[in-house]
Amino acid sequence: MAAVPQPETELFTESHWSPEGHGRITALCQRAFAGVPALRSVSHYSNGIIDFVVRRSDCPPLSSLVTVGGEDIANEALPGSRLLLSTQDLGALMRPLGTGELMRVVLANAHGGLWGGRVKAGQYVSAHTDTPGGMPTVDEAMNALVSAIRTQVHHLPDELPGGLTDALQPLPEDKGRLRIDFGTAAAEHDSPSEMRLRALWGGHVNTLDLQYAAYYRDWKLVCAGDVFESPELGPRFLETSVRSRRTSYRDLAQSLRGHLARLTDALRLVVPPPADRLVLDVQEGAVFVTWLSPRDYVLGVTLDQRQVTHAESRLRRLTSAVGEIRGPGRH
Repeated sequence: MAAVPQPETELFTESHWSPEGHGRITALCQRAFAGVPALRSVSHYSNGIIDFVVRRSDCPPLSSLVTVGGEDIANEALPGSRLLLSTQDLGALMRPLGTGELMRVVLANAHGGLWGGRVKAGQYVSAHTDTPGGMPTVDEAMNALVSAIRTQVHHLPDELPGGLTDALQPLPEDKGRLRIDFGTAAAEHDSPSEMRLRALWGGHVNTLDLQYAAYYRDWKLVCAGDVFESPELGPRFLETSVRSRRTSYRDLAQSLRGHLARLTDALRLVVPPPADRLVLDVQEGAVFVTWLSPRDYVLGVTLDQRQVTHAESRLRRLTSAVGEIRGPGRH
């Protein structure tokens, strides 16, 4: 069988870079492009400072409106640098949840998106794609890259960014103790509407993967449900109570509005906003946001790192179902 030709890439380095210090990491970053035509570039940072950028050779330059002529490394690294700043703020915001450090952020829409990941303390990698529909393959490649750097270079355990990629398991027959709250945005509080939402949450929120979901309309809570009180999840709440965890996720949902402006600025450097998907992947699970419109979204949570990919798939199904029962004329 003929060898698959490797894509041509170009390497931009800062003055402090050296093959002795970053050579193995650079090689792994260059190798990440194989079989991933949607991957535009990968940037590597140490303690917030750019080290090098690997870019596909046939990439057109980023928009001249936001870049500086002749500054290839700074221009290509700018989206990742802005995402890194947001990631640092979001990491501090999520730390009180007690689910570990924020290690992966994905911000995307149908046009492309941004990926940022923590290799270990002080070491960060970013990537972006401007290929429509290209984010899933970029996400998979970057998850594998971070794991390779951790295990092959630093001899650290794999933290499973993105979780396992095996087949989606069927929902458990016992759905657990589903608790649902309705917020002030459910102004009508009509029984048919509430019953439809209860049925949706009962069919998607479960003890296996998607353990919490909340629907916000016009930035106001409509419905939130979880299975946090199920016995299977008891060990997840040894240090943080169920009540405080629920409060923290509501606080996080409300605070995202402020962080979204900076995230959107980073995304705009690569593809037209708005985003329709945000993933905040921590060491013990993840928080997902899927937008129905710029002001309406569904937020989901898993507390099991193995189930991150599956939980996001479950949330997308729930979001699609919510979109079908939303009031007419909402965009």
